[in-house]
Amino acid sequence: MTKEELEMKISALQGLVFQKNEELTKYAESIDKLNKELKDINKPKLTPLQFDELYQAIERGIESFDFDDCDNYETDFHIDYDNRIAIESMAFHNADELLRVVYDEACEIFAEIKEDNNQENQD
Repeated sequence: MTKEELEMKISALQGLVFQKNEELTKYAESIDKLNKELKDINKPKLTPLQFDELYQAIERGIESFDFDDCDNYETDFHIDYDNRIAIESMAFHNADELLRVVYDEACEIFAEIKEDNNQENQD
């Protein structure tokens, strides 16, 4: 084999490798898309407007929560090396109340399906 023939074969093989890598990338993207569809298949479907309303309800719930209330936090103090009082650790301990406030706001935009009505609709 001559140098030119070897270079042509190398070039051809590099082209095939590039082509196969593109195909593999497309297959991987397809797999990711199908996995997302599989994950989402049993989720309730919402329109973009409903997602906006849900976002706004969550936003209202978080905005109405009083983050400035000192009772929501547990703090540990220590005296710093230059005799200043400093916070050693701080933890938020009122996540349940935050969850309740956000949940209440989100519930305002949904209507609950009653079990009896759901069974009648299925028959």
